[in-house]
Amino acid sequence: MERVRRGELYKISRDVIGVANLDLLRENANLNGDSFSGKMSRIGSEYAKWMASHFVLPAELMRAVKDGYVYVHDLDQYALGTTNCIFIPFNRLLERGFNTGNGSVRPPQSIMTAMALVAIIFQSQQNSQFGGVSGSKIDWDLAPYVGKSFRRHFRKGVAYLEEAAQRTSTAGILPDTELYIDNEQLKETYPRTYRYAYNETVNEVKQAAESLIHNLNTMSSRAGGQIPFTSLNYGMCTSTEGRLVSHALLDATMRGLGGGETPIFPQHIFQCKQGVNQREGDPNYDLFLKAVECSSRRLYPNFVNVDASFNLAYYSPDDPDTIIATMGCRTRTIADRFGRNRLSGKGNLSFNTINLVRLGIEHGILEGKRDLPDLTHFFKQLDHYMAIAVEGLIHRYELQADQPAKASDFMMREGVWEGGEVLSPEDKVRDLIKHGTLALGFIGLAECLKALTGQHHGEDETSHRLGFEIIRHMRQFCDEASERYNLNISLFATPAEGLSGKFTKLDRHTFGVIKGVTDREYYTNSFHIPVYHPMAAYRKIRSEAPFHELCNAGAISYVELDGNARQNTVAFREVVQFALQQNIGYFSVNHPVDRCPACNYEGIIGSACPGCGASEADGNFQRLRRVTGYLTGNYTERFNSAKQAEVRDRVKHL
Repeated sequence: MERVRRGELYKISRDVIGVANLDLLRENANLNGDSFSGKMSRIGSEYAKWMASHFVLPAELMRAVKDGYVYVHDLDQYALGTTNCIFIPFNRLLERGFNTGNGSVRPPQSIMTAMALVAIIFQSQQNSQFGGVSGSKIDWDLAPYVGKSFRRHFRKGVAYLEEAAQRTSTAGILPDTELYIDNEQLKETYPRTYRYAYNETVNEVKQAAESLIHNLNTMSSRAGGQIPFTSLNYGMCTSTEGRLVSHALLDATMRGLGGGETPIFPQHIFQCKQGVNQREGDPNYDLFLKAVECSSRRLYPNFVNVDASFNLAYYSPDDPDTIIATMGCRTRTIADRFGRNRLSGKGNLSFNTINLVRLGIEHGILEGKRDLPDLTHFFKQLDHYMAIAVEGLIHRYELQADQPAKASDFMMREGVWEGGEVLSPEDKVRDLIKHGTLALGFIGLAECLKALTGQHHGEDETSHRLGFEIIRHMRQFCDEASERYNLNISLFATPAEGLSGKFTKLDRHTFGVIKGVTDREYYTNSFHIPVYHPMAAYRKIRSEAPFHELCNAGAISYVELDGNARQNTVAFREVVQFALQQNIGYFSVNHPVDRCPACNYEGIIGSACPGCGASEADGNFQRLRRVTGYLTGNYTERFNSAKQAEVRDRVKHL
């Protein structure tokens, strides 16, 4: 028994059950690690990691992980062969209906039903994978069901208002093709009925959107009280029906949940395009302004740049599925060497991350071993560990490709992953998932440069050029690996939540505390300028913009806004549009959103609520912040210690 107590598995269970390791319980900010199901999930997760580390990972990869050079994300899912995330083809599933495995669902005949089914599809899909689920063009996908609702309300209105009795022909025999919102003749011929049908349709869309937002924030369908990690992309559909969907989603988000609180999910992403929604006179410019207002109040939407050179290359005006969209955290999966250069029906398979900081310390000047950085050996060692990380992705891909379709039952059976619907339960999924992406990520470019040269890329232009060269070198490595393995291998600006403090602890243990490198609890995400470095917003945007094109698996940039964002939406809009003009692919503005549960005041709350005077001791204020692209509840309770430290260190840029 004593030997068992000394074992790793016992220690894992003890740390979780006894709450001995808070960072372990808070590794995922949207999982309630204090709950019974959260602890049970964490025990299972830690055992699965132990199993994969000891018996599944290639030996060379395991050594690189143990030594702190590489990190394998979602290690608990490795041995199972689970894949990461996907863009769901809602148009196909809603058009033909679907089966959850417990029952079949007919195609919806109204927008209210369609939005309810979107929530069910999200919930059904999220247990087929371990990552996020997204709709790449939800305004286009739901527009037909707004039309169905209008036709139903119109026919009901005719009967109710008896307007048709005064006409030579009755609306009851009008074909569906003539019953649509933009039919001016219909409006002139049946003015009272049209007005009734239109108003009822608008109200139904609003109610449906509110229902969807509430459902996606209350369906705790994963262990630990997790709700599906959902994202909705919209803003490009200019039809009246599609615009009603976008307006309703933004309005529902601004109204908030039952108590007025900010919805954590879905992640909203507004798709920005010149000629569609960026200037006065564009058909959806009003939607962009509303998106800015919504983001200034609720932190969502984020803004994805359709016009960025590396996104516009894939865009076809005739195919909404080529409009760039992201998984909420930043994942980008549009490119496919096998020709499926669109979004719905595929996603990311897995990703590994390189610790740039350790390499920078070993070959830089701050250790006192040299006066100039040893870049020759830095790049040689970087290539070595990138090769190990990519070979690990290929090893994992082989496990994923060898899975039968029945292992991800809903995803394959219903064709959520395109082509899955034609597979038999025992068929392997290899020929389908090759359209997905394998991503090589990186963390800590800023600390890496600090260790190499003494200054990070926000402090010195020479360091910035070196940083760009490092990331360009990594992108070239990924491109060459794609050719070598004939798979979609891409470079990822890693969203490091649980990882951000792990590398730091390992490196501090090995190298000690190095000022500007290992002296904080976390490493800076991807290529970002450190959150603690004072820099004007427009300069920060210019500094980070060139890296976006290199990171073809996804990237995001932020600026921190001082003060109450909702009181200065003009400045908010200007900084968003400046970022888009700089060829940034994905952008958002961070600002504090605090809420008092006593009076529902929302804004910036210090030690006392400006609304009712309540203090923190009278009732915990909800302090909403963003972590790795997602919002989470109260960051002081849900973030791990490294991410809490990062939030405390954030300086304002605007």
